[in-house]
Order: sequence, then C-alpha cells, then structure tokens
Amino acid sequence: MKRTQLLRANIACYLRFYKLIALAVLIAQAVVTGSLTVGASVRATLVKRVNERLGRTETVLFAGNSFFDDRIGLEGSRILLGNGFISDAGRLLPVMVWGTDEYDIPAGGAKMNEALAAELSSPASGMVLRLPATGLVPSGSLFVTGNYTTAIRLSDAGRVEVERGGNLSLKNEQSIPRNLFVNRAELASLLGVAGKVNLILSEKHLSAGDVAAAWTPAHSGLRENRTGDCTEISSDRIFIPYEAVETLRADNPGANRLFSYLANGMEHAGHRLSYAFATAVDRYRGRTLAADELILSDYTAAHLHAQVDDTVRLTYYTSADLKTLHEDTIRARVAAIVPLQEWLADTTLSADFPGLTDMENCTGWDSDLPIDMSLVTREDEDYWAKYRATPKVILSFQAVGDSWRNAYGSATAVRFDAARGRVETDGLTPAMFGLQALYPREAALKAARNGVDFSSLFLSLGFFIILSAFLLMLVPLSEMMYRRKDEIRLLAALGYPRKRILRLFLREAAPVALLASLPGIAAGVCYTWLVLILLGSLWKGATHTGGFILFPDVPVLLAGTIVSLGIALLLLRITIARSLKQESPRTQSLSFRWNRPFGRSKLIRASLYANRKRALLSFFTLAAGVGIVFSVGLNRRGFTDSRQLLSGTGGYTLWCESSVPIYHNIATPQGRDRLALTELPEHAQVLQLLRYRADDASCLNLNRVSQPTVLGVDMERLKSSDFKIRQSIYPDGAPVFDMVQSAVDSVYPVLIDGTTLAWGLMLKPGDTVYYESGRGKRVGLRLAGVLDNSVFQGNVLLDKTLFSELWGEITGSEIILFKVDGAGADQTRQLVSQALSEYGVSVTGTAGRLAEFNSVTDTYLSIFLTLGGIGLLLGVAGFIIVVRKDLVSRKKQIALYRSLGFTRKRIASLLFRESVTVPLSAILAGVAVSLACVVSGLANVGFRTWITVGVLTLLLIGGVLVFVKQQVKKCVHDACTG
Repeated sequence: MKRTQLLRANIACYLRFYKLIALAVLIAQAVVTGSLTVGASVRATLVKRVNERLGRTETVLFAGNSFFDDRIGLEGSRILLGNGFISDAGRLLPVMVWGTDEYDIPAGGAKMNEALAAELSSPASGMVLRLPATGLVPSGSLFVTGNYTTAIRLSDAGRVEVERGGNLSLKNEQSIPRNLFVNRAELASLLGVAGKVNLILSEKHLSAGDVAAAWTPAHSGLRENRTGDCTEISSDRIFIPYEAVETLRADNPGANRLFSYLANGMEHAGHRLSYAFATAVDRYRGRTLAADELILSDYTAAHLHAQVDDTVRLTYYTSADLKTLHEDTIRARVAAIVPLQEWLADTTLSADFPGLTDMENCTGWDSDLPIDMSLVTREDEDYWAKYRATPKVILSFQAVGDSWRNAYGSATAVRFDAARGRVETDGLTPAMFGLQALYPREAALKAARNGVDFSSLFLSLGFFIILSAFLLMLVPLSEMMYRRKDEIRLLAALGYPRKRILRLFLREAAPVALLASLPGIAAGVCYTWLVLILLGSLWKGATHTGGFILFPDVPVLLAGTIVSLGIALLLLRITIARSLKQESPRTQSLSFRWNRPFGRSKLIRASLYANRKRALLSFFTLAAGVGIVFSVGLNRRGFTDSRQLLSGTGGYTLWCESSVPIYHNIATPQGRDRLALTELPEHAQVLQLLRYRADDASCLNLNRVSQPTVLGVDMERLKSSDFKIRQSIYPDGAPVFDMVQSAVDSVYPVLIDGTTLAWGLMLKPGDTVYYESGRGKRVGLRLAGVLDNSVFQGNVLLDKTLFSELWGEITGSEIILFKVDGAGADQTRQLVSQALSEYGVSVTGTAGRLAEFNSVTDTYLSIFLTLGGIGLLLGVAGFIIVVRKDLVSRKKQIALYRSLGFTRKRIASLLFRESVTVPLSAILAGVAVSLACVVSGLANVGFRTWITVGVLTLLLIGGVLVFVKQQVKKCVHDACTG
C-alpha cells in the first residue's frame, strides 16, 4: 500500500476524531481571522467616514469667531457655519447649520442629511431653527442687544445625500453629524452679516502664502475713510484687534487711537448727566491728553456747571468675566471746553453700536447693559433727537484704554495724519483677525487609522474561544493517539524510528488542519459580519455609531490563516511527539499498600491519576471558562460607591450644555436675574466653563485625536470641589490646582482625565499637546495633572485666565455645572431647562454622564461575556467529550468490578463520583478565581448580580450532576448487558 493510500485510510478510520480536530481548527481560525478583519473593517469604515465628511476638501479657511468677505480671491465653497438647535417633540435637537450656495436651497427652505431626518418626528411639517444671533458685533462685548438668539421657520426642501456632502463635518469623530443646509444669503441676512462668510472649503492645497497673497485688511472688515484732515481705519465689527492696533501704531508713527464707550454718567458740583457717550483718544487736534485730563463739549460743561481746570467724575461699567459688571470711576481735570458742533461734524468720533445708536430715542435702547430708564430725562431725549451718539466728553486713552479694552479689540478706530500720505498696512496679517488655513485630511486620516485597535481588542476578548478551541482539539487527538498505541508499537517493531513515525502522523493530521482552514476563512468573514452588525446594534454602546462596512482585506485574512494554522500544527506536533515518547511503566501510579484497606476514595484518586492528562485538560478548560465569565459579570460597575461618584462628579449634580453661549455669570444675582434663574436654590453652587471646540477624546470616540477640546475653568473653584488629582508632574504634596494657574516659558499647564490620557490620547503626564491660538500662534498645553475618571472625560482643563490669553474671543460659557442638594436637583433641572431653553440647553445628571462613559466599558464587558460564554460552551463540550470517551473506555474496568463482586449500583456510584470530581472542582475553582479577581470591588457588586452568579453556579453544578448521572447509568447498563 502506498503512503498516500495509507494516510487516507487512517483518516477514514479515525474520521470521528479528525472531524472534531477540524472543527476546533475552524473555530480558532474563524476567531483569529475574524478579529483581525473586524479591526480592518472598523479602520476602513473610519477612513470612509473621513472621505464622506470632507469630500474633496483639502484646505479649510476658517475665521473662528469672526467673519471675512466672501469676495476674497481664493477658490472654494463659501460657507456660513454655526451651531443651532431645533425643537422637536419636546426636545431640543442640536444641529450644525451650513449656510451655502450649493444644493439649490430656496429661501425659506432647508435641506438636511439622512441622520437628521431620521431623528426628526415630522420633518415634512417644517421646523423652527434657533441659532446664536452672532452678528458682526461680538456678542460677548458689553454694547450689544440683549437678544443672543434668533429664529427662523424653515420648510423641508429635501435631503443632501452622503455622496454630495450630506455628512460634511470638520470633527474627527465617527458619529454622523446632524446637518442642516440653508440658503446662505438668507442666513447672512438673518444674522446681519450680508456678504460675509466664516468658512471656505477648497479642493486645492492653499498655503499660508496663498492666503496672505489673496487677503487684504478689507476682507476682514477694516475700512479706510477720510475724516477731515485725517485718514481713519475702523472695523465693521466695531473693535479692532489689539495686535492689529499695535502693528498700525508701530508702522505709522503718530497714530491716534480712539475708543468709543457708553459711560453711566458724569458729575460735578452736585450736577449730573446720565448715560453719556464718551470717546478716549491719544490726542485731540494735535494735543496729547494727559491721563488726568478730559475735554468737555460746551453743552456738557453748561449742564455740569463745569469750567476749565474743574474736576469731573465719570463712571462706567467694565467686565472681565462673563459680563460680571463692575462700576469704575475716573476723576479728571477739564483741560478744554469745545463747541458741540465741532464734535457733531466729526461723524465717526463715536462708533455705531447696534441697538443703541440706531434707535430713535433713548427709551428704545436695546442693550445688554442694565440701563435705568428712570434716570433718562426729557433733556436727554432732546439731546438724542438732535445729536444722537455725539460724545459729551473726550478722555485720555492712556487713562481708560486698558479698562475699556476687551477680548475683541483695543480700539474702535485708529486715525492718521492725512499729510503723511498712505497708511502703512502691510504689517497686518490674516491671523491677527482670526483667519487660519487648516488642512484637515491628513490629521483626520491619521486619527482614523490610529484609532481604537479593534483587532487587538477582539483578539483579547476572543482569546478564551481560541484557547478553548485548541484545547478542544487536543482532547480527540489525545484519545486517538491512545487508541493507536498498538499501531505505534507495530511501526516501532518494523524498524520505524520515532522521528519517522512522527512525520507519518503529522502528514496524516496536517491535511485535515489545512482543509479545515479553507472554510475557516469563510467562517472568519461570517464572524466579522456578525460582529459588525452587533457593533452597530446591540453593542452600539462601544462605538456610538452604526453602518460599519465589511472589509475582507486579503493580507489580513492570509495573516490570520497563517497564524491560526501555524499554532494548530505546532500543537499537533507537540501532542503527537509527547504521545510517541517512550516512558518507563509507572506502576506507582496505581500502587497501594496492602496493609491498608483499598477504599473507594483511594480507588477514585488512583483512577484520576492514571487519566490525569485528560482530567487536567478538562479541569483547566472548564475552570478558565467559568472564571472568565463570572469575573466579567462581577466586574460590572454601578455608582454605589459614593467616593468614586464624588471624585468623578466633584460633588456637582447637574451637567448643562448649551448650543448658544451664555455670557452672564449665573453665580451673581445680576446674572441670575438676567437669565430668569432667580429661583435657583439659595445654596446652589455654579461652575461655568469656557470651551474651545476641538475633538472629543473620550472613550465615545473611536478616532485617536491629537487635539482634545479645551475647557476654561476656575481652578480655585475646582480646588474646593471633590475632584481628585491622581498624579502630576509636580513633587509629591505640591498644590497642583495652584501650580496649573500660571504658564512657564509660554507652555500652559492643563489637567486631564485619567481615561482620556491613557486611552483617548495614549500619552503620559508631562507630554505636550499643541494648538493654534485664536490669533494663529502655535502654543503648547502640557499635561501636568491627572484627574480620576470624571465627567470631564474627553477634554483638557485650562485655567480660565490662561484660556483667555489663548482664545480671548471665546467669552461665553457653553458648559455649566450645578451643585445642589438631592431634594433640589429635579427642581433645578426643570428650572434651568425652561429658563435657558432659548439657548438650546440640555441638562443631564453628572452621574448619568459618568454612566454614559461607563456604558462603553459595560459594552466591552458584555462582548467579553458573550465571547467568554462561547468559550465556556467549548469548555463544556470538551468536558462532555472527555466524560463520554472516558466512560466508553471503562467497559473492561466495569467487567473487572463485576468479577470482584461489585453491584451495578456501587459501580455507578464509583464512576459517578469519579466523573463529577473534575468538573465540580473546576466550577468551584473558576468561581473562586473570579471572586479573587474582583476582591477590591466586591462591595460594589449589586444584589441582583450576586443572585445571578448564584443561580448560574447552581445551574452549572446541576447540569453537570444530571449529565454525568445519565452517562454513567447508560455506560453501566451497556457494559453489563453487552
């Protein structure tokens, strides 16, 4: 007989063993290749999402919190981008609003992507869109109207498909955005920014040089006008940025700064004028004003009964944080009195403040300032009717410039002597006005390709299935080799050396494994397909998105096949080699002392020792399965640990997030009154945070981001909360909250959540993350302190004073935390939801926010539990095979027992006790191991979890007892009647 025929005959003879071996190889390979393919598919999906949300965009020209002229000579789609929200079925749905000239959107209509349409209860009936009233005048300045939101009713004009840019987004996140596309001209008219955009999406790579060459100061709203014998530069946003003002002064000696302001009043010798417009200047008609000098109009001097050299007291509001107003006072000497007509002729001496200077009378003023109309007299109304915002006083810029300066600018105009000729503006740059060129594709692809490694994750989660499958393969292989001992002895007697016998058996077993690997590839693809479906449905808590694409990458499939097949062949060789190894007879394994009774327990131990390899294999497989499944179940965390909850929430009860920034300080009576929050509980504590929107670095984002969102926070308030520092770069015992309130060498220290550090950024304390500041400067944020797992996951925390140095134009709060007693939480939630509904605020409990982050861990535990359960089933299958094979091989032993006078009942009892010893020990060992793994958190395990663990343990033990009893009964019956 030829060798090939012999191998085929052997395979056919031992087919029932090889079927099990092939099945085990197939299962192991399916999990290995499937896990690798899951990772490849998730990466492919994330890359696909990048292409969906960016389209062909290569360069993004973004103006941050300002605008620029849409006629700038750069190629690309002009966009007005903003946040908004839609009220739908009693809930506020945040949306991204894209004002665009594309998609043929009619006035009064809106198109949306499929994700938004799916969430709206009835899009066809139309919708009311509310969004920030972000006009040219910054909402965070003092002199704006009191209306921070505006609304528009829109009809449903259709859908924007994914292929046409429906999922357009600049965020490195896998979740699909809710996009609403509206007519740009209509949106610009609504916001009062006609001809302006804040975003250009270009398919070309535009360098900083390209942007600088196309840009002029006029594109960012600077106007150059001739005023008398002066050339004046002003801004359509009223305020000229500090860097631009200083550059103009440096390049144009003799520049004269102007700052127009509304003073609360002026007093002299018991006489008062209320709400006077004032202008601060460096010089007036060639005269440099000293810090303690001012100039009055003749009208003002007459009403105050003031003369030259008299001292006049002037009061005005200032605000450094969230419009927390302080009334400041300046006293100055009257340096001159000039005719009012002189200032009336200078029409740009005062700036135009919407809601103030465009009103017909004083009582019509619409301002965010607390103007007391009872102080406005008939004479004031007459002045307004004749002279409007013509200033009543001119002050020294040196005296008030710093206190009047705000985050948006340090002057309302800059004047130059016209005799000097052309004003030099070449030193101005786009970055001074917040205009930046960004290149999102490279960063987005990097974030997608280096995101959560689902290959390693599912290999880890499915490790026990792989292990159980290979162990299951060894059970029939060992049994087969045991049955072929006579064959092995015969081959040895015929002169076959051990190595040749080994090669013979390997040539017999290897084709089985190779043939099993072919359907194993298909099974791996099916495994991937099923996992991707579950990740988008039942396991969505781990991904927070759906729509994963199956990407069976050939190199990945080959790698999985080679790895799993290689392990299988190696285990086959080791097992066969061990079976062929010549061993001296171990009579001691069954020996006993004749001077002692040979009892039942000793007989059972001797039998188990004789079959110790199979017993240990069965024990290990079953114990590992029980241990993994039970430890995963016990590791589920709730929020019963009050200390963990306090460190995670800082003691704060509610987390509020708004679509429209809130510019008032809720911690003050004035702020609460302005926001209709006067009914807040008396002892309620409030923490308002500024936010620079970047990427979400929490566990909810699958992409590996490099720039997480930055939150500006009052570190002193954080210091007095229950948030805990886990570690820092400072010496032990150092006051970390104090240390992070100052920058060193232009590097800004920040705090970061421990989960974000380890899993979101994959960095360590002391590493630095780089950002572009609001004026285009590259700055570093050093990860100086690590918080315990907290509600701030996904963000970094920067002291609010340092935050304002970097992103000064962000002056509104979008995140608010409330600390209230348990009894007042529901009342506060309802009050805040109602009072701030126009801001699109969503209110959640801080414990609920932690639970949302915890849901990711819970989902991974659920996946582990599911895959561990499958591995446990394989362990049970191995146990069943071992028991059945063991009992079948006991026919001669049963006959021996019968010849020694053992009854059927006693034989069955002996075999039953022997057969249940290993599985019961394995179950109990697995339970003990699981308890040991979670010993530190046993106090947090809920009562229902304990009940579940107890019931499952009893079911496993009961199933083992019933199964073994039935098999023993059948075996004894067959042996005694056969």
